[in-house]
Amino acid sequence: MRDYRDAKAMAQTVRAFLADHSVKITNSQSLELIAKAFGVADWNTLAAAIRGEITAPRTKVATPSTTIDAGIRPRAPRFSSELELTLQRALGYADARKHQYTTLEHLLLALIDDANASKVMRSCGVDLGALQKSLTDYIENGLRSIVVENGASPGESRPSAAFQRVLQGAVSHAEQMGQREVTGDNMMVVIFAERLSPAVRRLYSQNMTAEDAANFVERGIIKRSGTAAP
Repeated sequence: MRDYRDAKAMAQTVRAFLADHSVKITNSQSLELIAKAFGVADWNTLAAAIRGEITAPRTKVATPSTTIDAGIRPRAPRFSSELELTLQRALGYADARKHQYTTLEHLLLALIDDANASKVMRSCGVDLGALQKSLTDYIENGLRSIVVENGASPGESRPSAAFQRVLQGAVSHAEQMGQREVTGDNMMVVIFAERLSPAVRRLYSQNMTAEDAANFVERGIIKRSGTAAP
């Protein structure tokens, strides 16, 4: 099984997989995605941990390394293939509009087409068509202040701080659930931590709450019906 020391190889695999599905990302974007999958702030942090592991001699296999003690978890849940495509879709929405940042609105718009996330939203009574229209209108008209008019090119949009917090929260939630993969389900539970964001306000406007999402994902309870999900 690969661990964080294989991060560069994993990033190349992600790029190749996405390219086979007509989704192009830069090398730096693939490295940042792998860093997020291991629950660290960015690629530079993960690269420093890898360098420290390589230069420090190993004595016993069972002895935890200092990098693991510092928060690197080799067996942390990894992003599912579907969620990786969802994240790339979100980045693509921002790139296409020359937005400097990929925001939670781009992310939630991408999650509408994620099978796991959309199932959560439908089970909580969300009208996905109305949500999609509202988010698209906001992205087109409400984010003009982050448009980069000159010099922008595909792959330059960077995840916002809120976007990164949700990614990290999803990894933690998947760990708590004992999952091997992070999926759109986890994203829908933790996104509500950003309760003041326009994306979450749109979920609230359709009467979906954090409790609704957690009830469905963690307990299989569909909103209003009180029955277990199939």
